[in-house]
This record gives sequence, C-alpha cells and structure tokens, in this order.
Amino acid sequence: MIPCYNEEKNIKELFEQISKLENKFNLEAIIVNNGSTDDSSTIIDSEKKIIKNLKVIKIEKNIGFGNGVKEGVKNATSNLICYAHGDLQTNLEDVYKAYNIYKTSNLGKKFIKGSRQKRPLIDVTFTFLMSLINSILFRKVLYDIHAQPNLFERSLIKNFDFVPNDMSLDLYMILNAKINDYKIIKFKVNFLKRRFGIGSNENFLKKIKYSLHSLFSSLSILFHGRF
Repeated sequence: MIPCYNEEKNIKELFEQISKLENKFNLEAIIVNNGSTDDSSTIIDSEKKIIKNLKVIKIEKNIGFGNGVKEGVKNATSNLICYAHGDLQTNLEDVYKAYNIYKTSNLGKKFIKGSRQKRPLIDVTFTFLMSLINSILFRKVLYDIHAQPNLFERSLIKNFDFVPNDMSLDLYMILNAKINDYKIIKFKVNFLKRRFGIGSNENFLKKIKYSLHSLFSSLSILFHGRF
C-alpha cells in the first residue's frame, strides 16, 4: 500500500511500477490519496486502468503518513501487508524483493525492512543521530527507522488506537516487531534523489525541524504507546 500526498507528478510512473509487479506475483495494490490538494485525484482516475487489482482510498484531510497507512491496512484483505512511500525514492521492485525474502525465509515471525544505500552524508548523519537517540530511549538497537519498504503480517497490528498518525509510524512498527520477538530482516535498497515535489526534510533547517518533531513523537510512543 502507498499513501500519496501531492504526488501528481509521480503517480504515472508509480502506477507503471505497480503494473510490472503484478506480472511477477499476486498482489492487492492500495493507493491512499492522503488528503492531496493538487491534481492527484484526476491523475489516479486516469491511470488506474493499467492496474488489475487496485483499491483507491481517499482521505479528505491529511493528518499524517501514519494515518494513511492505517487506513490502507484497515481496507486490505491480505494477511501480508507491505507499505512504501509514493515519492519514488525507492523503486517498487524492492517490494518484490521483500516478498521473496519473506517467502524463502524459514524463520517464524519476521519483519522485512529496507536499508537505504547511496545517501548524502548529511542525511546519513541525521539518521545516525536519531537512531542513537531512539536506541537509548527504547533500549533496543534501532537504525534507519524510516527506510522503505516494510513488510509484515497484519496480525502485528493489534490495536489501531495506539498506531501513530505521523511518520513515527515507522518507529512504532519496528519497535512493535522487536517487542513481539519478530526477526528483523533488512535488505539493501538504493535510495534515489526525489525528482518531483518537496520532501519534509529537504534542507538543513527542515532536517532540524523534522528531527525535533521526530523526537517528540518518540517520547509520545515511549510514554503512551501500546504494543
């Protein structure tokens, strides 16, 4: 499933990548139009015909990436869930890689997650610092928390009331997996430069603001989260 917020310029290629995935394995594609204010709705309607098994969910107001994922999970029919971003910074071929890792692994409970490669030094530095802080806060080794995609069985989410609405969803999910004794399996994914749109941490000041918001979200999970 892919929450999309103002990704009008990415949707066409996004759908083409999903269509290619459908030729490799059976999947239920869920696009969450996460309160977009651009022309995303029109483009989704015009491009959706190329995907065989597509479900489109429209959220009127964007309250965060996590809320988009939650709505997608609620509407999914599969036991196996995978979510990723719609900005094309990781190719959706990585979803197929995650699926193959899941299917071929003889481990029991497992959580499959990307590990971003080829990132700018400043991004790696911020990731390291936030990972260090979260590892100390939660007393668990946590690194590259926001890497995509993430694949797991839907039974991992027991109560939607405690799942965050913002980007701290990624932290909540990997913590949830660790606390419930899932084996975390990471695999390398190439992290590409965003071609269209503006990300939430594109410059230094945005990275500081994003990191502070992430810290407050981490503290909220620490004191109020339920797993």
